[in-house]
Amino acid sequence: MLFLQKKLNFGQKKHIDYDKFEQIFYDNLYFESCNSVLKMPLLSLIKNLSYDDIKIEKFDLSKYIYLLQHE
Repeated sequence: MLFLQKKLNFGQKKHIDYDKFEQIFYDNLYFESCNSVLKMPLLSLIKNLSYDDIKIEKFDLSKYIYLLQHE
């Protein structure tokens, strides 16, 4: 896996990751000021996606590996 990320001017980082348990690719928007991430589903390999699949979570960005950074 690649570890790439781009810091945006307003304290946020965007990246794409994959949840191997739920088998969903997520578009993530990380907020540095509160160590939280908004996870928006892009593609699921096993189920139909809905707005209920959007998540807000607390986490430490440095502990994870991401597939791709984007703007």
